[in-house]
Amino acid sequence: MRVAVSNSGPLIHLTLAGLLDFVFELFDLIIIPPQVYDEIIVKGKEQNHSDAYILERAINNKKIKVEAVKKSNKKITSSKLHEGEIESIILSLQSNVETILLDDEEARIFARRLGIKVSGTLGIFIDLYSRGFIGLDEALQYLKKINEVMYLSSDVYCYVEKKIKELTDAG
Repeated sequence: MRVAVSNSGPLIHLTLAGLLDFVFELFDLIIIPPQVYDEIIVKGKEQNHSDAYILERAINNKKIKVEAVKKSNKKITSSKLHEGEIESIILSLQSNVETILLDDEEARIFARRLGIKVSGTLGIFIDLYSRGFIGLDEALQYLKKINEVMYLSSDVYCYVEKKIKELTDAG
């Protein structure tokens, strides 16, 4: 069973871009800590964000599971990370999953230093394309949607677009 732990950012971005169902082609289950649940569902519904209702449906359908972070003597803290990122990293270590989904660069660096394999919205997107879940024209449209829901510098946008075209040429 392919399982990942996720922070809120990738789930929100992939959902708003219309890619959430594809994500479940890569992972059978995504685990989130309670803090992330609060961010994406509780606060999301309070602010009437459409992604909150879609993500709640995925939880009800057992595609996303909320799992408590166990208390530990080891404290993981960083002034640069949000509580949801810290809980996600701890949960990833406790669950012994292969991958954690994080978008924030500081959180990604922190997780990698702990030996955790990290992927984010763009990595998942490229993986979906490289595995043939979406075609080139679709991928370019999804890239535009991702750019609408999260900040991508022109360099990053061009890099991802180039990467997709390289994968097309290599295939």
